[in-house]
Parts: sequence; C-alpha cells; structure tokens
Amino acid sequence: MLKNRLLLISLFITALLLKGCLDASESDYERQVRIADEFLETYISENNIDAEKQISGVYIEVVYENEDGIQVVEDHVAGILYTLTHLEGGHVIEAHSDSLNPLRFSNSYNFNQHSIYPPGLNYEIGNMREGETFRFYIPSYRAFEGFSHKDYFDAHSHFIIEVDLIEVKTEEAIYEMELEKIQNYIEENAPDAGSYPNGLYHIMTEEGTGSTPGTSSQVEIHFTRSYLDGTVIETTKDDEPIRVILNNNELVPGFETGLGLMREGETAKLVMPSKIAFGKSVQLIPQGLRDELAASGDIWPQTRPYSPVIYEVELLSVD
Repeated sequence: MLKNRLLLISLFITALLLKGCLDASESDYERQVRIADEFLETYISENNIDAEKQISGVYIEVVYENEDGIQVVEDHVAGILYTLTHLEGGHVIEAHSDSLNPLRFSNSYNFNQHSIYPPGLNYEIGNMREGETFRFYIPSYRAFEGFSHKDYFDAHSHFIIEVDLIEVKTEEAIYEMELEKIQNYIEENAPDAGSYPNGLYHIMTEEGTGSTPGTSSQVEIHFTRSYLDGTVIETTKDDEPIRVILNNNELVPGFETGLGLMREGETAKLVMPSKIAFGKSVQLIPQGLRDELAASGDIWPQTRPYSPVIYEVELLSVD
C-alpha cells in the first residue's frame, strides 16, 4: 500500500514538473496566441455570436450572403466598404463608406508581404462573394501584434471588421479604369502631352539643353511624387537631390522610362499607371497608419495600391 502511495506521489510530482517545463517552454508569441484565442472564444460565446473559427484563428460571422456573387480568387482585386471596431473598447476606429471609391486591394499574399493589413482580412477575404457582408473577428496575432498607435489602438488589440464586398475585378479591368482616369487628367491639364504605349505621359514644363540619360547613366534629380488629385506622397528636400543609376532597380519602370525622355536641365511631369509604378502594393486599415509604417520601413511602398502617380522631376545632371 505504501509503495503504491509513493508511486502515485511520484507520478503527481512528475506531472507537475512536466507541466512546469511545458509552461516554461511557451514562447512570448505562443502565449499571446493562447491569450488571444481564449479571449475571442469567450467573447464569441458570451455574446451568442454565430461565427465560425477559421484555421487562421479569425472568426467569420456571415451577415448577408449572395450565392450568385463572384467569388474572390487569387489576384482578383477586392473593393470593399468597411467599419473597423476595437473589440475590447467597442468603439469604431475607422469607417469607409464611399461606394464610388471603395478601398481596393489584391487578394494575394506570400510569406513576406501581405496585400492588406490587418493580415487576418488578407487570409480570409477569399471566403466572400461580391455583394456579401461579413464580420471578421481578428485576434491580435492576425492584426498588428505588439504594435500600438496613440490615435488608434494599444498593443495586442483585437478587432472586428465588418466588410461589404461591393466589387470584384480583375487586375486588367482595374488597369483600364486607371488609364481612363489618366486620360481625363491629361485632357483637362495637358492635352499636348507626349503619350507612350505603356501608359506613360511626358509633360515638359521647362526645356533642358543638356544630354539625355543613357541605359546605365547616373543621374541627379529632384522629384515630387503625388496622386492625380495632387496629394503629395513623397518629395526630395531642396538641398538634398538624389543620385541614382538607371536600370539598377532603383526606380519604378515608368520613372526610368520618363527620365530617358528628358534632357539635362529639364523639368517635367511624368504621369503613369500603377502597372509601371507601384502596382498592387499594400493596403492598410486604418488608412491613417500608412505614412508612419512606410517611414519606419514596416511596409513598402508608401503609395496606395492601384494608384496612378505623377512625378514632377528636375533632371539636374547626367553622368
């Protein structure tokens, strides 16, 4: 009997030690995942929400179905309206309801780059069809993890994103829409601009008299990059022009092509579609995080996806 008791005690102590070892081996990330999963499971249960947990950890609540809608597949462009809510606080962080200009992003990602943040939405948008409304309950590890922002949310926050998928298009269809917007801009602002088959427009604003850059020339330039509506994305400082080597993957293709049309001393506007600029790039919810995350290097590029851009360029020197 005593021997059996000693055996039971020994087994009990072994179990405690094993549990302690397992607890000790839990990484910080694993702990955050466990805490987030427990929190969301409790929230869903206590609020009687009919939502299904996905393998990603995101819960999906179907608000409105449309079985006849187009399914989002890889590399389709989703156009959405949304409301982003802080799950713990219950307050709305951001909403986008402009049906004429939905928030667009590619339904694609790889291990190194998501096409939209929070990535939980990137993982699960493929479950939707055009015309449907879903609520996505996104745990912190499928959102912004330990990142915080004083105007938006604390670290390890969880979110609800209610999404209306109002548009599903191919990238080629989006490209045609961009070309139409560019054409309207040119007709209104520079009808005599030089046009090229790749969608680039060259608008000379001050003639240059020097040489034209060659294939591998090093050039010194000032530039300002903006959207068609004039919103500035990036600009060089007055006393800090940049030097780049052409055909060295330092510039987007449209910018390189445009520089090859200029002469030293010239200033010009180069108007181009995203296909020869920054393409699908990365989308953000909330949108107000873009400049900060781009400046910190957490996302690249700074330019919104599927956006035509204008480069106002001064070609200072050609070597």
